[in-house]
Formats: sequence, C-alpha cells, structure tokens
Amino acid sequence: MLQNMKSVLIGMTEEGIDEPSSALAYGLSLAQKAGAHATIQAASLKVVMGNTFVSNVASGLVAAHNRRLRHLADAVAEKARGDAAAAGVAASVETPQLSYPQLVDTFIAQARVHDICVLDAETATVNADRGLIEGLLFESGRPVLVVPPGFDTFRHHRVLVAWDASARAVRAVNDAMDILKAAAAVELLAIGTEKELAHEVPGAELAPHLVRHGVNVSVKNLVAGPEGIAGTLREQASLIGADLIVMGAFNHSRVREWVLGGVTQSLLEDCKVPLFMSY
Repeated sequence: MLQNMKSVLIGMTEEGIDEPSSALAYGLSLAQKAGAHATIQAASLKVVMGNTFVSNVASGLVAAHNRRLRHLADAVAEKARGDAAAAGVAASVETPQLSYPQLVDTFIAQARVHDICVLDAETATVNADRGLIEGLLFESGRPVLVVPPGFDTFRHHRVLVAWDASARAVRAVNDAMDILKAAAAVELLAIGTEKELAHEVPGAELAPHLVRHGVNVSVKNLVAGPEGIAGTLREQASLIGADLIVMGAFNHSRVREWVLGGVTQSLLEDCKVPLFMSY
C-alpha cells in the first residue's frame, strides 16, 4: 500500500501528433493502487500569432488549428473521465488550451500541490513533453514519473535504484520510499570505473538505512560498459526484470533554458521501463 501518496497529477499535451499516451492508464493504475485522487490535465498547445500584420488567411488557419487541437484534447478528456470511473479512481479533469510558456507554468504550479506527476516519455526530438519534464523536475519540487510507450499498469515488484550518493539520488530515494517499501526486491546499483569501485563500495552506507525502513534491498556495483552509465542502467534493468528505475535527475545548466544531463537525457530518449526521477 502506497499510504503516503494521496494525489497524482497526470499530464498529457495535445500537439496534433498521432502518438498514443501511456501516462493516462499508468497514472490511473498508480492512483488506484495508492487510493489516491487523480488530477488529469489534458492540455492542448495554443498557437499564438506574434505579428499583428499577419493576413486574415494566416489568422484563420491558426484559429482552425487551435480549434482542432482543442477538440482532440476534449476527446482525450472524455476518455479519461470514463477510464477513471471504470478504475474506481476519484478524478478531476481539466482541458486548458495554453501557449507553451503558460502550459509549462500551469503544470509546475499544479505539480507543487500533488505528490507526484506522471508524464509520457518524449518520443520526438522536440516536443512539449520534453520541456514539461525539464520544468517539472527542476522547478516543482516534486518527483516525476516518466512512462515510455506500452506501459498501462503501474508495477513495482522489482525496482532498480541508480545510486551515486548525490543529493539528487538521496531525494529520489526518499521520495520513492513508499514504493521501495512495497517492492518485493530493490537493487541499489552504483556504476563507476574500476578505479572508483576499487576504493569504495557505493551503496553500502545507504543499505542499512533502507533496511530500517523495511526495504528488501541488495547492493550491486558495476563498471560502466561501452555504452556508458545509461547503457549499463538499461542493461541491468533488463537483466533483473525491473518494473521501475528510481534515479536523481541531472542538469548541466542552471539558466532558465534547462538542459538535462547526458545520463538523464539518454534514458528519457530510450528506456524500456518507467523512470521515477527527483531533483
């Protein structure tokens, strides 16, 4: 039982791209198992004309495009209401149509008053979900659960924790504690060079703390493979049949235009299991 999770924010953005969302079904499954309320944001991006001298034709095309996106978002919202009712999940559904900056700010404000936010993994090089993930991770103060395509049920039987002893990793472990306690098996994985691993046993200091919380944890250290840390994490998750990876997010920049660090970005672009991330 995920007893401390009482509110789940599920975010979907309609961009007119025919890509199915996994976040809705997965987020509702999480809310059902936690006995939590779900807030579903079926938002659509509003195209705003910046030039006051645009032609009437261009203005009409933009208005038609915005109406189409709004109708698509309304259809998603209607399905979400039905799915929530079928799952027995108390839910509220919102369908704002907002410009990109407004959309990100709205999601961040909503996430701050929820326990967790569930989003789809990015499947395109540039899309709204990427900016949402970055904004939520670095500005909401809440964990973000990113769901790749094909996952419609929340599972946490076996969980892989990426551990580097950083403040971000500590936050992720603490935020995921309910999930870790409920898991049948948790593997605490540290990845480094042979030299680094020869001088210390990363994770050994955290394991007793997790055991005191009732977590069934084991510790493993691996030398990074040819595909780097991200590739090693993916391989290990596959080997142990992980349902979830818990990790701290990393960013290279502290300016407003956030740039996710290499490991985080690589996993967001290609990961076969959901990612639970904190910053």
